[in-house]
Amino acid sequence: MELSDEFVLDLTQCQQRLYGYIFRRVANREQAREVLQQTNLMLCRKANDFEPGTNFNAWAITVAHYQVLSYRKTQARDRLVFTDEVFAVVAEREDENEMHEKVLRYLRSCLEAMSSENQLVIKLRYEGGFAMEQIAMKVGKKVGAVRVKLHRLRCSLRDCVQNQLQENQA
Repeated sequence: MELSDEFVLDLTQCQQRLYGYIFRRVANREQAREVLQQTNLMLCRKANDFEPGTNFNAWAITVAHYQVLSYRKTQARDRLVFTDEVFAVVAEREDENEMHEKVLRYLRSCLEAMSSENQLVIKLRYEGGFAMEQIAMKVGKKVGAVRVKLHRLRCSLRDCVQNQLQENQA
C-alpha cells in the first residue's frame, strides 16, 4: 500500500493536534508518544478508508480516540488510571475550546469583511488599546461619534459571528 502525498501531508500537519488530544487523555508524555505511534500506524493501515475531501483531522482524532481506549484497557491494572468521568470532563472542555476557536475564526472573517476605516477603529481600540480621545484624533472624528461607531461595530461583529455559527450548525 502506497500512501498519497496528500495523506502524508495531512498526517504530518495533524501530529501536534493528535499528540495534544492523546496527552490530555493519558497525562503522561511517554504514554502519549506511545499511543501517538500506535495511532499513526493505524492511520497508515486505514489510509484507504479515508475519503479525500473530508475532514482529515476529525478522522484522525476518531482513530486516536479508539487507540486511547485500547491503551487504557491495557493499563487498567495500573494504580493511577483516570475514570470515565474525568475523561468526560476533559472532552467537555475540549468541545468548549473547539467552539472558542470557531468563534475566533468567524470573528476574523467578519473583521476582514469590514471596510478598512472600520477595521482601523477596531484595531486602534482593541489591538492598540487607544483611548476614545486618541482614536477620535487619529480618525478625525468627535469622541461621541467614535463611541457610537464602536458600539455599532461591536454589534455588527456580534451579529456576523452569530449568523456564521447558525449557518454552520445547520
